[in-house]
Amino acid sequence: MNNRILLGLDNGNKCIKTSEGYISEAGFIKSNNEPISTSNLLIYEGKFYSIGSSRLSVQMDKTVNQDAFILSLPAIADVINKVGVEGDVDVILGVGLPIVNYGTLKKKFREYFLRRDIKFNFNKKDYAINIVDCRTYPQGYSALITVFNSYRNLLCNVIDIGGYTIDFFKVENGIIDVSSCYSLPNGIITLIANIQQELLKTNIRLTETQIQEIITGKEPVLFEADIKEVIKVMSEEYVENLLAKIQEYGFEFRNPTIFTGGGSMTLKTYIEESSKIKYVDFLDQFANAKGYKILLEQELRR
Repeated sequence: MNNRILLGLDNGNKCIKTSEGYISEAGFIKSNNEPISTSNLLIYEGKFYSIGSSRLSVQMDKTVNQDAFILSLPAIADVINKVGVEGDVDVILGVGLPIVNYGTLKKKFREYFLRRDIKFNFNKKDYAINIVDCRTYPQGYSALITVFNSYRNLLCNVIDIGGYTIDFFKVENGIIDVSSCYSLPNGIITLIANIQQELLKTNIRLTETQIQEIITGKEPVLFEADIKEVIKVMSEEYVENLLAKIQEYGFEFRNPTIFTGGGSMTLKTYIEESSKIKYVDFLDQFANAKGYKILLEQELRR
């Protein structure tokens, strides 16, 4: 009998994350020949993939190509190593979709991952796996599951700021208000792109990582104060405009508001400083993936 592993996998547009703490940029460079650097190198079906070296373009329906599957393999390798199992491994995945797409893509996304006899090499180690089952769960709500007992008797807002989308909805007494589920196509990637365009006007070229580090208060390099000020002002405007837009959908920020997603963590300081928010809680960027695994374990026990 093969070893069995359960894994929560968050296929974000910006990063791939797992319930076990793995994180990687959602991208790769594909080559027919072995590249000079073998760090984070995946070999699958005779092709070489340098994982995390270049973010791929946003794909709302991830079943249209093999990119999401390719990016899942290093994440699965990571958990196999952490658990320490050898030989063939049966993998059961918990994955997620934005709430607004959940009903239409749930079945398709589940079937996308179901495969057997998958053989690959990652970081010079061979793996043989079967993805024997996959269950799909709603993003945002899955993150809330990780702190469910704290909010089970309250009316609260959940805002998931991801790479490309911002999903938000209300939960009352632990149940999603399905009439309050919305999604906006202007996640953290759009803010970063707008900052890059603004800086290009003065012939300044910063990477996504550099901008993200400045937003979070880190100092990647010694940039002039005016560059940091541009990023600060644009980040403040982004947060204020986002909160105002969410209020237009009938959300009351006197109720507890739970922020999740990598974008929320990046913008945490600006969200906390906003006068619009009264009570705020932040779940880390792994919360969705952890929630997928919790829901997966509960479902398999039934």
